[in-house]
Order: sequence, then C-alpha cells, then structure tokens
Amino acid sequence: MPTRPLDARMRIGGSTYSKEPFPKQVRELRELGFDYAEMDLTHVTLDSAKLRELAIELAGSLPLETAHLPPSHFRAADLARFVGLLDALGPVGTQIFNVHFLPARAAPAVSAEVRIAWLTDLVRAAEDRGVLVTLENVEETTTVLRRVLDALSDLRFCLDIGHAHLEGRGDGARAYLLALGDRLSLVHAHDNHRGHGEPGDEHLPLGKGINDVERDMREIRRAGYDGRVTLEIFKGTPDDKRASLRKMRRWSRP
Repeated sequence: MPTRPLDARMRIGGSTYSKEPFPKQVRELRELGFDYAEMDLTHVTLDSAKLRELAIELAGSLPLETAHLPPSHFRAADLARFVGLLDALGPVGTQIFNVHFLPARAAPAVSAEVRIAWLTDLVRAAEDRGVLVTLENVEETTTVLRRVLDALSDLRFCLDIGHAHLEGRGDGARAYLLALGDRLSLVHAHDNHRGHGEPGDEHLPLGKGINDVERDMREIRRAGYDGRVTLEIFKGTPDDKRASLRKMRRWSRP
C-alpha cells in the first residue's frame, strides 16, 4: 500500500461541488492551503474538449489530482462518457478517478454481475491511460466490495470515512480498513451524526458531527497508507474548511 516513505507529508485535497462555479471553488481551496482539488463531475455537461480547456485553466491555480465520476446507469453510453472524462482530465494531471458501485438513483435494478463487467471495461480503459479507478464505499457491506475488488485486480479502494459511519456505525471506518485496506488508494473525510441514508450523509466539517475522525485517520496512517486524502466538506464556512485542514494535517502525521 505505501508508495512513499512514511515520514512524507500526506497530500490533502478539497472537493469541489459541480453545481457551483469551479474557478471560484478552486481559488478558495488554494487560498485555504489545500494541496490539490478533487473535481466533482456529477453535474458536468461539458464535452471532453471544453472540459479539458477548463481543467487546464483550473490546474494553473491548483493541481487537479483526483476526480469523482458521476453516478452510473452501467450502460455503454455511461462507459463512453466516463472514458471521455478520463481523456479530458488525465493529461491535465488527474491520476485517480473515483466511482460508486451503486447504480444512479434513476437507474433500474442492475445486477452485480453487469456492474462488475462494466467496471472491468472502465478499469481497463484507465489502465491504458495510466490512471487509477477507485471504488468508494457508500452503503455496501465489506463483503460486497471485497467481491468486486477480488474480481478486478487493478481496481483500487476509496475509503469514505463519513459513509462508513452512517446507520449508527461507530467503528465502520476501521471495519472497512481492516477488510479492504490492502487496496486503499484514496480516502474521503467528512463528518456526520451517523444518520440514515442520503439525509444522514451530511458532509460536515470535521468536528461538527459525532465521529472520531482523528482515531480513524491515525488507524489509516498506522496501517501504512500515505496517499491522498480529500476533505469532502459541503457545509460550513471557509474557516470551517481551514480548521478541518489543520486537523487533518495534524492527524495524518506519521
């Protein structure tokens, strides 16, 4: 799992939100002291050429090292669109593209076998382009995600600490780390009150919920992880984000 000496400073990024203008968000993340921006692509409608133009402009302000792909219907059209996103952002410096295993809410039921086959093609396209795909936990059990990761040797894991604590789980992040940490290549961090489903997924600044994110991060660090951590904080003020970044810098020290 480790890719650098453990005395190296972990890179901590901040997530954008695709319903808001990207330039303003990226400038704010740079001014707050983040190392990189994660591009939220959920609501992006630009074609690949225009997205690359925008990304080149944004990367001049702050590196765009990770991206969050939209929810998928797991159809051929989604695959073509996602490969276009890889082609747009990979050359600009985006190295990790994060994806969910759950289908988009508007999608009909899609079997696990179909989703795994679809992910196989996406991961192969990413490998051809020299970038990684990470699979993020949302509400799936560790058993479900282990099955997917075992089926795709080049697929990596994104541990979302906030999601791991939904449904009242106090030790969820450690459970996912124990079961899937051998494939960990990205961490998402945010806080909540361990609520249920989408309403409970509050994406609060660190310390504004009830989770012991410090304990989780120290466990992740002790396990040997020294990669990227994205703060997915969509509520609060810029000062809240700055305070969260300071906490994460402290908690992620070796």
